[in-house]
Amino acid sequence: MGSSAREEARIADALRKAVLERKLAPGSKLPEEELAQIFRSNRAKIRRVLLSLSRSHIVTLEPGRGAFVSRPSPQEARDVLASRRLIEVSLLARPYRKLSTQGVTRLRRIMAQEAEAHEKHDAISMIHVSGQFHLTLIEELGNEVLKSITEELILRMSLIITMYERHNATCCLSSDHHDLLDLLLAEKYAEASLLMARHLEGIESCLDFHRDPVTATILSQILQPVQG
Repeated sequence: MGSSAREEARIADALRKAVLERKLAPGSKLPEEELAQIFRSNRAKIRRVLLSLSRSHIVTLEPGRGAFVSRPSPQEARDVLASRRLIEVSLLARPYRKLSTQGVTRLRRIMAQEAEAHEKHDAISMIHVSGQFHLTLIEELGNEVLKSITEELILRMSLIITMYERHNATCCLSSDHHDLLDLLLAEKYAEASLLMARHLEGIESCLDFHRDPVTATILSQILQPVQG
């Protein structure tokens, strides 16, 4: 990978991270000139980054208006959740392979981070670590294609939760994660699949599709320049 491609990858990663951590609110404008200044880059590279992020539905490009952090509609939110159910519920019912010792260690480490985030009432860390748990499950039980698809869906879910999460709700229960791991270790795949279905339904139940939209973000307040 050349230096230009590495720079663009670092900028894209920084923007994804800001979305995942709910620092970049849905609807936030992403001006090329401002992003180029923040990341000490140029508009051509920023344009390529934004085009790349638009392919994974993190950014919306509007002709004549520019780029914005995507604002998923209620129907899109339901579609993303339905897609996650198709993948995660089905995979747990019939995994490609058993959990490895290394995989169990990774999941337990994530659950420890999750417990710490809950103890601190750190909502940003909670949503991020929860996504990592689900993604690691897919990686351990599935394949690279499923992992890639799920990674995009989880990132889109961060936007959805940012927009629609009910006040003081906890969309992803860490206790379910402990129970899921126990069932998988016991090779009770049918039960694990049913629990995952209930778990994802629980996430949808904590969303309020009638709530007021969140306020857009001012880029310079939350984005730091990417170091080379």
